Amino acid sequence: MLSDRKRAILKAIVSDYIQRAEPVGSRTLARRYNLGISPATIRNEMADLDEMGYLEQPHTSAGRIPSYMGYRYFVDSLMETERLSPADEERLTRALQQRLSKIDTVFSQATRVLSEVSQYVSLIMTPIFGQQVFQQLQLVPLDTHYVVVLLVTDTGLVQNRVMEIPPGVSAAELDQIAQVFTKLLRGMPLENLSSSFLQELYSVFSRRNKTLQHFLVELVASFGYTGEEKVYLGGTTNILKQPEFNDVEKVRSLLQVLEERDHLCRLLMDTASEDIAITIGEENKCILMKDCSIVTACYEINGRRVGTIGVLGPTRMDYARVVSVVEYMQKLLSKALAEFLC
Repeated sequence: MLSDRKRAILKAIVSDYIQRAEPVGSRTLARRYNLGISPATIRNEMADLDEMGYLEQPHTSAGRIPSYMGYRYFVDSLMETERLSPADEERLTRALQQRLSKIDTVFSQATRVLSEVSQYVSLIMTPIFGQQVFQQLQLVPLDTHYVVVLLVTDTGLVQNRVMEIPPGVSAAELDQIAQVFTKLLRGMPLENLSSSFLQELYSVFSRRNKTLQHFLVELVASFGYTGEEKVYLGGTTNILKQPEFNDVEKVRSLLQVLEERDHLCRLLMDTASEDIAITIGEENKCILMKDCSIVTACYEINGRRVGTIGVLGPTRMDYARVVSVVEYMQKLLSKALAEFLC
């Protein structure tokens, strides 16, 4: 536990460094903040915080900057909530109140305005299909050889596939398959489909038509398909505005990470169970992101958490403001998607 004095000094250093991106010295703290103690006392407390791992000294003659531990302590114990300005709330709200014709437009608009208001990089991952609940199956023949598989979940989202129809299977039989699947699987999470359910489905149809078995295997396998998750990115050039990324090689490495869709999906899925999650610096599993922090939140459709939004910036990011922006967008996006899909 830190003493009240050390907490006040650490809070002042983190706040000052977030605002100015320059190491903070004891005289600067004494001048800018009403701490009620002398520069010499501040200097001794800063040395203790350094030894404890909360501060770092970039150069011998320089002031201190927060370490990863310092940021974590600030976020967990010292950070005060911040209310967005009415102008920012209006800007976010207006972007999602427009009459949007496609769900892709909802995500792209949300990503754009999220990066503009936060002034960092924004990320939004589309719903994770495999974690949703089965609601209805429809099999719509395209012609005598192919059928469109429409799987509807409890959130109202639809997954579609084109599959080849087995020889000799009629439209009536396809309709019967859809009805049986809907009856047996309604209310079941797609990720929980087990072999016992498959065997029950096979027994209904395979006795009459052995050629259906391969079709049924492929059909059920498609339910757990999670490769369609997409990550929308916004404001990647905002990273260039941060002094921490004046190093061209550091920027190139980070932009390379942001281009890797699978990595971004994992990054957002790791926090998909939390209302608000803050991952700071070295907590990131990717070493190329050790100078970055990311604030994420889950959005909902019809009361179910289905996807994640996030803002990524330097470890020096304004955490209180970013948390407020992400929380506000989380609510707006949930509402916009519910209205779009109803």
